[in-house]
Amino acid sequence: MKKTKSALVLSGGGALGLAHIGVLKKLEETYEFDFLAGVSAGAIVAAGISTGQKADDIWKAIGSTNLFNLAFEFSGKNTGLIKGDAIYQILDEIFEGKTFEDLEVPLFIGTTDFSTGERVTLSSGKIANAVRASLSVPVIFEPYFHEESGRYLVDGGLTQNFPLDLAINQYKGEKIIGVNVANVKDLPEDFHTDKFFGRNKDLFRNLQRTFKIFFRSQQNFALDERVQIIEPDLTNFSSATLSRSKFQEILDAGENALKL
Repeated sequence: MKKTKSALVLSGGGALGLAHIGVLKKLEETYEFDFLAGVSAGAIVAAGISTGQKADDIWKAIGSTNLFNLAFEFSGKNTGLIKGDAIYQILDEIFEGKTFEDLEVPLFIGTTDFSTGERVTLSSGKIANAVRASLSVPVIFEPYFHEESGRYLVDGGLTQNFPLDLAINQYKGEKIIGVNVANVKDLPEDFHTDKFFGRNKDLFRNLQRTFKIFFRSQQNFALDERVQIIEPDLTNFSSATLSRSKFQEILDAGENALKL
């Protein structure tokens, strides 16, 4: 059966980005993606697809490397709580050391210039560098020095968490699918951060509320008739969860978001 070609755009959303993998499990049965864009957690999945991986491959890679938990490597500086060197090494393994120039389909990764606040879309150089930059939530992570651009970059969600405009403006095909997982909620009362951050739970609650405002302000999409938006029901989950038992539930929620 010949698959339908489509662009795919994946939003940021912290741990909720695991829902992208569930959505992908259904989409890849019918669609072949010839244009990819992603921000933050969505950048991981978009980059994985661009390097030829299926949903199960991406899920296995994230699980086997313990990506979410190994991310927490303290910097010892005032620029961010987490240095995140371990993340780069993991990402480079997942993406097989590839560059954008190695890819057969266009890939765009959203980031933000930490100094100017400018939106920066990356599409050249090492894929792991671009994705690592897109994951760098300010205060939590140190700004990431992106060698190819010479800039200090942070999370792309600060300037555009759901970069549908990239596909709308650049993609010439007939179908654009966007997956938005950024329905951020407050941390549940039983969420524990003591392991990594002492008793600074208020920091995380305040950050989540801040991102909730950012994400909502960005979701006024100038859509065209080619666009289909998929929004999994993730209201029972937190974007900041580190519970491995919840990861599978989030993925399942993504898979249940559509039945082809």
